[in-house]
Amino acid sequence: MRLDACLEEELELLKLESEKLEEWIDFAIFAPEKLEKAQAGYSVDPAGRSLITGEEGDWQPEWIVIGYTKLIGDPIIIDTNEEGQPVSYLMHGMGEWGAGSYIAGSIKQLRDALAKVMKFMKSHLEHSNSPITRAELNILVSDIVGADEYADSDTWEMLLEPIYQLAEDQEERVTEQIRAMSEQGLQIKEIADRLEIPLTQVYDYLKKIKTSQI
Repeated sequence: MRLDACLEEELELLKLESEKLEEWIDFAIFAPEKLEKAQAGYSVDPAGRSLITGEEGDWQPEWIVIGYTKLIGDPIIIDTNEEGQPVSYLMHGMGEWGAGSYIAGSIKQLRDALAKVMKFMKSHLEHSNSPITRAELNILVSDIVGADEYADSDTWEMLLEPIYQLAEDQEERVTEQIRAMSEQGLQIKEIADRLEIPLTQVYDYLKKIKTSQI
């Protein structure tokens, strides 16, 4: 498979950006030199024979596999026949291709979205005492979707599932810490100082704890 120089460069940059986040995102991108092999099982069979029939529900000739979702293994593709060459993932079910969702309007827009995720994670990793919350992640997803008309909220929540799981684990841990401190009679500011998190976060956690007890 021969790619034009511009597309090859975009894919290389996308792969580099995705590798920085490999433990935090549920997909991986192929290196340009591995793309031809990556098409096996999709546009061609293992022997290199075409699987493109032109029939509805079959693989389309303009689709190029550039990656895959790690949990399920669904292919991530670009559509070379559509303006901007948008990125999407496809689900293989019932013997047909087609069901899936857009991820980004182009490879560059996907790279821009990953840069936002990297900035988000870097901020939290540099302040290890600041737990990630699902609310913050939802804001991040809204930012990604708001900047790209092709991006889909549900799809991005799926792709960022490892971070959502981390947020859930951290929220549970911090909730129990705050619950215990509150039961010991500590005030909001004392709890915030001990955990080194903002007062507003402590207040939000205490509201959730109180609500769960009603």
